[in-house]
Amino acid sequence: METALPEGLRGQMLAVALTLTVLAALWFGVALPLTGWYHDQTDALAQRRTLLGHMRQVVETLPALQHMPADAQPVATALLPGATDALAAAAMQSSVQAIAASAGVELASMETLPAEARGAYRRIGLRISLTAPWPVLIELLRAAGHGQPRMLIDDLQLRSSPMQQQQEHPGATPVYASFTLLAFRAAPAGGKP
Repeated sequence: METALPEGLRGQMLAVALTLTVLAALWFGVALPLTGWYHDQTDALAQRRTLLGHMRQVVETLPALQHMPADAQPVATALLPGATDALAAAAMQSSVQAIAASAGVELASMETLPAEARGAYRRIGLRISLTAPWPVLIELLRAAGHGQPRMLIDDLQLRSSPMQQQQEHPGATPVYASFTLLAFRAAPAGGKP
């Protein structure tokens, strides 16, 4: 049994349809996922560059603080108090809870991350999760970034329910946020945490 391909106008229409089908499959199967991946990587790189800029600003202030006379150093505002990582983390938790209370937010969870050595300093981190309206969340993040001691915000993840996004007042839409707050304390002279 022999089958022949259509010729003439019908054959041309079939060839165009097959070409469009192959092009659509390539677009949706290859090009679209690649462009999405590229945009995701671009966003991640931009966030890392912003974080790097903030961290460089903080690092630039540290040598000036070291060269100031001991009685003039604003250690309480720039660094976490506490002789150990655990005490510094507890002080940071108290500060975060006070900031959250003043912003009117109840924290869903707060996890202390392992401290890390960073030169003459120890980096203390807290992983925070909460649900709050957008303006309240922004106020909380602003207060954490400008508070005493200053905290850096890292790994910010935001989620909102698609059903809630269609409300009349989008500012009142609850947003689930998960992020890491980082602060520093002076490392002890002996190098022990």
